[in-house]
Amino acid sequence: MLRTGLIQPETIPGQFPRNLRAIVELYRTCLDRGAEIVICPPLALGGRHTGELALRSGFRAQHQAALEYLAREIAEVPLLLGAPDAGAIRLYLLRSGRLLPQDAVIPGQRQGESSVPAAGLFREKESGEFAVRPVGGQNECSSFKPCLLLRMPAAPWHEGQLEQDEEESRRLALETSLPVATVRLAGGEGPFLLPGASSLWSGTGELAARLRLFERDAAVIPGETPADGTVPLPAPDRQTRHALRKGTADFSLKAGCGSACLNLLENASSSLLAHVLKKSLPSLPVTGFIPRLSGTPEKDIARAEHLAAGLGIRTISLPSISEVQPGSAEEGCLSACRLRALADEEGGAPAFIPERNGYHDGPPRHPDGLYGGFHAAERLV
Repeated sequence: MLRTGLIQPETIPGQFPRNLRAIVELYRTCLDRGAEIVICPPLALGGRHTGELALRSGFRAQHQAALEYLAREIAEVPLLLGAPDAGAIRLYLLRSGRLLPQDAVIPGQRQGESSVPAAGLFREKESGEFAVRPVGGQNECSSFKPCLLLRMPAAPWHEGQLEQDEEESRRLALETSLPVATVRLAGGEGPFLLPGASSLWSGTGELAARLRLFERDAAVIPGETPADGTVPLPAPDRQTRHALRKGTADFSLKAGCGSACLNLLENASSSLLAHVLKKSLPSLPVTGFIPRLSGTPEKDIARAEHLAAGLGIRTISLPSISEVQPGSAEEGCLSACRLRALADEEGGAPAFIPERNGYHDGPPRHPDGLYGGFHAAERLV
């Protein structure tokens, strides 16, 4: 019975030393718990959503150097993870300082694809050596079966994703009578939120174990022993609340800013964001801007002031801009520029404007991830 270690680190794109430490720490946790192999989600070294970083000339060289350094930190128990390889992800086994590329490659996942290709983890009976190969294709060896199937979904979290993904893993386990491991990264990467909740399903289609939702975690799991009292996934609304809190905290902490600024009259979601900021990071200083643009009802201004007082948010009231025509596009543009300049003066990160975090170019527009979850949660308040 294979004792499989699953790890799900939290990463920061391009922060190789930090990501290395996280992987090694979680690997050693599994080592202490008797794992025979440890499986790490792909792209854990460099980060999944690297944006323009991946286009820089030195990024691939840094990634390769980090991979070779990581191999030297790995003992006899092998570590499996994936690294970029010509538009896809190649899987590697790391063991005793050796870096062993595998035949299995995870192709780039196209937008809208729900099915995730599986790779097979094989173990040679006499030597005990592991290998990872594609399954279901022409190159599959029919003389012996894999001891474990691997699924490595790439999409950031969105409502309903985990339920659909776990049903796919369960179906695959029942069809093949093999354990199925699904591994994912966890935590926030800019506007994207990676779900974690890595899992292992037994060959009878029962959930053996699931790691924590959205959080860094590790576990060692006997593949054919379902866990006692494994609880189902949280309901969608609880997942969304958790996603908001985790994503907001990660965005603020990984941006490296000690405070945040928020336009309390930006839109209908402003009050939600204010609550989430204070719930996620109670000690984070938050400044609330109240711009008095033409046409803004006084009751909305009073409501924003009441909200700020109740949450302990310091407010700055901005008078209207008399030099421009009320209600014009120029007024809105000048107001936005003034708010950004004020945020810089305050030394705080403008909430959900990711250009301050060092690895994104513009506002989050991806339909999934943290940004999508934020708007999906508006109905919860």
